Amino acid sequence: MKIEWLSEARNELRELLYYYRTNVGNSYAQKFANKILRAIERLADFPEMGVLKYDTLLGKYGFRALFIGQYVCIYKIENNTVFIYHLADARKNYIYHIFGLE
Repeated sequence: MKIEWLSEARNELRELLYYYRTNVGNSYAQKFANKILRAIERLADFPEMGVLKYDTLLGKYGFRALFIGQYVCIYKIENNTVFIYHLADARKNYIYHIFGLE
């Protein structure tokens, strides 16, 4: 399957990398980026490895959650493409973040 990052998810990744570069250092930021990107690249071969909970608002619309350490990647499978919608801190109420209610 093909992986396609939507602009909001790309921006969220950039913001996280900026945070790690400025607060922790370049080497940790690179490790963080590699960890996130490797996990998301695996979706090309295993697109259903993320959680799909039909009893949640996101699940009702076919969105899946891939937990990567303390972060969550929200994505959706359509045809032969995995669309990456959001990347958020899973320790917070990321649903509020996604809908801009923070």
